[in-house]
Amino acid sequence: MPGRASPTSRFPQDVLAGKAEHSVRSVATLRPRGVTTPDEADNEEAARRIDEAEKIVVLCGAGCRGSVELLVDLSDRLRAPLFHTMRGKDLMPYADAHWMGGLGMIGSKPAYDAVQECDLLLMVGTDYPYSNFLPSKGNVIQVDERASAIGRRTETALGVVGSVRPALAALNKRVSPKSDTAFFYKVGHARREWDEMLDKQGDVMRSRDKIHPQAVARMVSDLAKEDAVFVFDTGLNTLWSGNWIRQSGQQRILGSFNNAAVGTALGQANGVQALDRRRQVIALTGDGGFNMLMGEFLTAVHHRLPVKVVIFDNKAFGLITLEAESLGILPFRKAIEFPNPDYAALARACGAQGFSVHNPALLEATLIEAFACPGPAIVDCVVVADEMPNLPHVELDQVGRYAVARIKEAVAAVTGG
Repeated sequence: MPGRASPTSRFPQDVLAGKAEHSVRSVATLRPRGVTTPDEADNEEAARRIDEAEKIVVLCGAGCRGSVELLVDLSDRLRAPLFHTMRGKDLMPYADAHWMGGLGMIGSKPAYDAVQECDLLLMVGTDYPYSNFLPSKGNVIQVDERASAIGRRTETALGVVGSVRPALAALNKRVSPKSDTAFFYKVGHARREWDEMLDKQGDVMRSRDKIHPQAVARMVSDLAKEDAVFVFDTGLNTLWSGNWIRQSGQQRILGSFNNAAVGTALGQANGVQALDRRRQVIALTGDGGFNMLMGEFLTAVHHRLPVKVVIFDNKAFGLITLEAESLGILPFRKAIEFPNPDYAALARACGAQGFSVHNPALLEATLIEAFACPGPAIVDCVVVADEMPNLPHVELDQVGRYAVARIKEAVAAVTGG
């Protein structure tokens, strides 16, 4: 099959139980995809364009894994801020001065502003899909070993087909060092101001009687081990986890990272934990996603996998509400709101540990106790249901649609419509 797609094969039990008469000769051919060296002419052209630009931004995707030191070298040479996609978030520590945050809804306004202001955007190892956050003026260089990804999301001035590591090595040898740090420090200052806002939103005592979802993600981040693995589900909970977890650089952040892939976190977390039972694995999921594949928790209990499950319990598919309001329509609440079981009792019924927390003053102690459990555990965090995420970039007409939707909801609440 073309690309990286994998066919599905089904075999009857007698075939699976049978013994092969010959040795397996193809094992030696199973190896990682080889490195693709970029064309020399493309390297020269990329360096020329970079030398001509003054304000440069580098957007780093998962394809940059294994090339972090080259990214840092390039950032230092070009005085260029490094931004990341969701899949690239864990490449570097959150606190690294080069690493200035994410782009998009799981990102910041400083990132959007920098990408729009820069003279040149260098996209490295990413097929970032949200075109409305990318520059429309076309001054983009994209580096990717997949030729099919070049120029797919926005107009591209130059496509460099090649693996990230040799491409970055070639650029570091060719580009001239820049001395003007004004743009780099301007972006860094804006990022620090944005982080201060996130800190206030993630303060566990922001409200005395209710838990905000940002506080759950930040507390999990603060209490997790230095080499923990976070597994994100898909939905509004992804925004809370993606924006408020501050990765250490040794931690991993995994997930499906595909739109509408709800309910995948716990199954993935079980797989990761089965590979390394000594490493802390934390699944962060919305209640809707957990409800879809609730049976995966039984799998964790059955195989004694010490996965910790943190549930953002808002009793609804929160992202569906946000998407409906962005279109100016009423969310169909009968379809997206649901009664949840007692998750703590469910965990205990399965033979594991279960915890439930409604009071922000008890959040830290509850998570500490749950994370100390030797086996699987669920922490049911009952959070504010109507929390609005930060919107790094909103078009004027979209603001109007949100307003119209909120007015419709207010009228419906009064009229019962």
